[in-house]
Amino acid sequence: MKTLASLMAALFFFALQSTAALAHTPLMFSIPAKDAVLTKSPKVVMLHFGDPVRMLSLELTLDEEAIEFGFRRNTEATDHIEFTLPALKAGSYQFSWAAIGADGHRVSGVIAFSIDPNVTESSPGKQPEAGEHQHHHARLLTLQSQGI
Repeated sequence: MKTLASLMAALFFFALQSTAALAHTPLMFSIPAKDAVLTKSPKVVMLHFGDPVRMLSLELTLDEEAIEFGFRRNTEATDHIEFTLPALKAGSYQFSWAAIGADGHRVSGVIAFSIDPNVTESSPGKQPEAGEHQHHHARLLTLQSQGI
């Protein structure tokens, strides 16, 4: 009986831990998309989260060398982060980001993308063109205003 009670307590503890892990704020999408192959430099970096976050860091690198683009921590939590980017040359880039969610937990990730002006076929992570980007942004704002 004592063993059964210990087993039940352990299972309950692990169930709580896995539920807490699932509750972390997810990154819903990004522009550029993860693993995107772009034909030209993106104009912005955009991160959209499932819940408001406070960004701790957002670093852009090319061949492990940081590229300055004016990142600053947000003082108020928001689910939408956007920064204008400088013109980027062809190459393989990485955005490394870290944020604190409303639940107080730190979340982080890496978004790799590349710029290759010679690509003719779209990649799975293809960045939306300017008109598509504006449409997605307008749709997000509409959903936010409706509380969705």
